[in-house]
Amino acid sequence: MSEEIQFEEMVEKVKAALAGAASGTGGTMLPTETIEEIIQLVYSRNYIRGLVSALPMSRQTVEVPKLTGSISYHGMSLSSVESGTAPGEASHSTGNITMTLKTLIANIPIGNYLVAYGVEGLLNVLRDDIASRLAFVEEQMFLLGNTTTTSTYADNLNGAYHASTNVSGVNATTNDYLLQFNGLLKSAGATAVDGGGAALTLAKIREAMVNLGVYADNRDDLALVVPRVVEAQLLGLDQLQTVDKYGPGATILSGELGRIYGIRVFASNALRTDFNASGVFDGTTTNLTTALLFNTRSPLIGNPTVASRRFSIGFEDEPTKDRFVLIPREDIAFGIRYTEAVCKIYNLSTA
Repeated sequence: MSEEIQFEEMVEKVKAALAGAASGTGGTMLPTETIEEIIQLVYSRNYIRGLVSALPMSRQTVEVPKLTGSISYHGMSLSSVESGTAPGEASHSTGNITMTLKTLIANIPIGNYLVAYGVEGLLNVLRDDIASRLAFVEEQMFLLGNTTTTSTYADNLNGAYHASTNVSGVNATTNDYLLQFNGLLKSAGATAVDGGGAALTLAKIREAMVNLGVYADNRDDLALVVPRVVEAQLLGLDQLQTVDKYGPGATILSGELGRIYGIRVFASNALRTDFNASGVFDGTTTNLTTALLFNTRSPLIGNPTVASRRFSIGFEDEPTKDRFVLIPREDIAFGIRYTEAVCKIYNLSTA
């Protein structure tokens, strides 16, 4: 057999393994096992998925009810009982939030030469990279998402994208996934806590707990998310119970640093460390950061019930370009029922 034929057969064999079908079919999907492995990796690496509730969505848009006012209780006197006087009526007040599925998609061209010249384990490398990046993108969306586009994106909390001064900023084509939903930072409705340009302290955490009001009653329902630079500050606190001291029965999520006052603490690479004293990017003051304390029962992640829209990877052959293309795609929704259950601690030092 000639070297040229061997070369072509090697390419087709790897492509077939990636696509889960013979070459030339076009638009086929990766094997089901690979898709499920990627989903498992995404869920295990994105701690927020393990913290908050999931909402199955059979339609693109769903109205989710929430309480906006509670009932009233009254004292009942003996004379009221004898006269048959009923207490005043007080019904629950309700509202709703709108959850809309949005599509995240990537376009990954892969040259045939990568698989033809002995690059081994390509499927595993691709699977891991796709899963890792998707998990990070989801985390950024849940934390930093902001739909604001006014003033050419300068009013967005992430600032307008600039190749040299703000690579984490947004515009119509760069980091545009952050424009799909308002995340926890943008939606924070509880009275914010000013860190005073200093390191995060226990006093500021307690202040945030007070500002959450009734949403802080159950510590098991709370989560504190801090950037990695603040993680180093917290590790110096005696009050931080690290995960190695939890005991054998504890459930530990990826990224979990420990607990303070019984509140789970998570260290995140997604939270930015170049914000100003107001907790947004302005390009002038770029050495401050923000933390988030929230009740985990308030945010919702919407997942489509249609399996192929939950996560899939398309495959397209492009012989004229000597390559094939992988197209990962996920539909997802995000919403927060009670914005007052989210408190931001801003103006924190990164030193």
